[in-house]
Amino acid sequence: MTAWLVVLAAGLGSYMFRISMVVLVGRIGSPARFERASALVVPSAFAALAAGGVVASCRAAGGPAAIAPLAAVVVAVAAVGRTGSPHAAIVAGMPALWVLNLVSAG
Repeated sequence: MTAWLVVLAAGLGSYMFRISMVVLVGRIGSPARFERASALVVPSAFAALAAGGVVASCRAAGGPAAIAPLAAVVVAVAAVGRTGSPHAAIVAGMPALWVLNLVSAG
């Protein structure tokens, strides 16, 4: 019984610790510098996840099979550079990855 109480207390404490910052910022506001920096959190997190996925894919494929994900990244970066839209990375990069995987497999 006490093990469950410890787990519940730790979970509640963790939740309260996390939500406290949201409540605190909601009540007192945040500096403009923080607001400008927070706009970059989502793109940088997505880039880190995508980079990790590409590296894992290239390591797993190895050799010439690693060309498909790397070429898809080049296509995605070129699409974003040309359009300025982050959605272009997915719209152009994913089909390029699929086609390159099909071509390299066959």
